[in-house]
Amino acid sequence: MLSLVLPKGSLERRALQLFAAAGLPIRRPSERSYRGVIDYTGVAHVAFYKPREIPLAVESGTFDLGLTGADWVEETGAKVEVAESFDYSRNTEQPWRLVLAAPADHPATSVSDLHDGVRVATEYPNIGRRFFQAAGRRAEVVVSYGATEAKIPELADVMMDVVETGHSLRQNNLRIIETIRTCGAQLIANPAAYAEKGKRGMIQNIALLLRGAWVGPSHVLLTVRTQAERLPQVVTAMPGRSWRAGSDLADENLVVLQGVLLRGDVPETIDVLLSAGAVDVTESGIGLLASNVSRC
Repeated sequence: MLSLVLPKGSLERRALQLFAAAGLPIRRPSERSYRGVIDYTGVAHVAFYKPREIPLAVESGTFDLGLTGADWVEETGAKVEVAESFDYSRNTEQPWRLVLAAPADHPATSVSDLHDGVRVATEYPNIGRRFFQAAGRRAEVVVSYGATEAKIPELADVMMDVVETGHSLRQNNLRIIETIRTCGAQLIANPAAYAEKGKRGMIQNIALLLRGAWVGPSHVLLTVRTQAERLPQVVTAMPGRSWRAGSDLADENLVVLQGVLLRGDVPETIDVLLSAGAVDVTESGIGLLASNVSRC
């Protein structure tokens, strides 16, 4: 039996929606409850923790499985297995960004423009220190526990935080000077649990159900046919999650590729694929996708 921990707070609503769409609804006495049950016989109990607490709780074996942000996995340095990744954020179907932001009237346009000793407020001190070290800048990291925008100018000169639309930054007269990385939700597993055959099978089943629920409504499957000699050019134009499906039954020189992408990206992607040499492109809906397909 598995134990599962889900995020409390900003990622909570989307996590519950994802599990419900996958046919794995979470039931609990109230929205404020930190315990719940799931309609899946392989999961013994469900708990809700802050996203930042989940990676280390999964690493330690307190829970076998958890859903949290990739930013917190990186920040904590937790040794976990990533069973699946989902590039959605709290309000959009795009990943969120970890950015470096400064006051709108600040002259800097990148981290290289900041002076040594710059004060940076962030909830991600470990990522922050590594980032500034790699950039060759000495920074004073001011640990923030929320409302990071409010730390400028009294406690910090710049800030490092996650954004979706950037609306909150603009409201506080801040602007992005550098994007450090993009982050999505990750389904992570305890390494010992993942190594156990029985638990690994259940974890993979849950990951497959969640993947199907996530890609189904908002994504499409593109099937692309191309001449073998044009394959290198067409492969570079395929979506990030793509694989080689085989050869055309009627023409062995035609290679068939498939890929998954957001519905809104379809028109532009088809144009690029045809320009790269694709013979034709077919769009279709998505059911459950196997997670072990070979990539391009």
